[in-house]
Amino acid sequence: MAPVGYNFNANKSTYRSKERGGKNRRIIIFTALTVILAGILYFATGGRSEEKSDDGAKKQYVSLAPKPEQFKTPPRLTVEKGPGFQTAAEQSFPKMEALFNKARVAYAQEKYADVRKYCYQIFDSREVPDENSLWKKTAELLGRANTKIIFSDFHFPEKKLNYHVKPNDGLRKIASLYNTSIEAVQRSNNMKLTNLNVRLGKTFNIYKGDWEIIISKSRRKLYLFDGKKIFKVYDAGIGKQNRTPTGVFKTGKKIKNPDWDSPKGKKLFGDKENVLGTRWISLVPNGKTSRQVSGLGIHGTWDPASIGQAESNGCLRLLNKDVEELFAIIPEEGKSIPVTIIK
Repeated sequence: MAPVGYNFNANKSTYRSKERGGKNRRIIIFTALTVILAGILYFATGGRSEEKSDDGAKKQYVSLAPKPEQFKTPPRLTVEKGPGFQTAAEQSFPKMEALFNKARVAYAQEKYADVRKYCYQIFDSREVPDENSLWKKTAELLGRANTKIIFSDFHFPEKKLNYHVKPNDGLRKIASLYNTSIEAVQRSNNMKLTNLNVRLGKTFNIYKGDWEIIISKSRRKLYLFDGKKIFKVYDAGIGKQNRTPTGVFKTGKKIKNPDWDSPKGKKLFGDKENVLGTRWISLVPNGKTSRQVSGLGIHGTWDPASIGQAESNGCLRLLNKDVEELFAIIPEEGKSIPVTIIK
């Protein structure tokens, strides 16, 4: 190929073509050097650019261009497991295991505040994935410790307070004041559940929670939060054929030993065809969730094998013992808490 700048009408270069060629070569070399220098500066700064704000301070911008792989689902690959291969469920976390063992010892010694401390250190580390057995063991132990605290007179000033009964007080009023239930107040103070008496001057030991529920359909789990911390995790059953909706709800009516208005008519509590178990907690659409969603709730079941499965008509199922516990923790009707159902 002839050199750039040659006069192709002649078989030799002219002075003009040489001059033009020299200029062109200098332009190309300058452009190439500029591109190379810009590239070096870009990678040296990590793709950041700086700009001065009105007050003279430097603003820093980071390139947030999404990577192409974020827009596609990676194909399913068959991975041949070598000697050192471990799934997320199989990975070991020695430091976190050591914390869990401390929590287990503390539980045996009834040091429930220490159990919480160690378990939350594991969760807050963000190291252990929730499909790992250590995460599951930690959640189960934490839940047991938390229910020991809330349902006993265990001294726990971080979350429990003393309430001195005033004139015209009743259990429902006291429970409402502290975002709890009548049963939780009774059990926290060693009262029989049939005892509704409130004596003037009596001091109640009350756990004040900031409750929220998140339900994951894909994981088949109900997560009870106190503030930003997991309080307890329950295994759940969901609706068949994707009948359980996602969205934002709030708790509504709470019913012990519920009757069931089935498609075939009313089934009283105790009827073998009544599928609701021992407790019912209704869920009311909230926020942007469609108001047409009705009849949804969290309830118990007489069929433990359905937990973790998609077998209901749309409601969320818990074991009877679990729904009874949840029922006793969350506030009475009229003091609702948020419930979010996610995929």
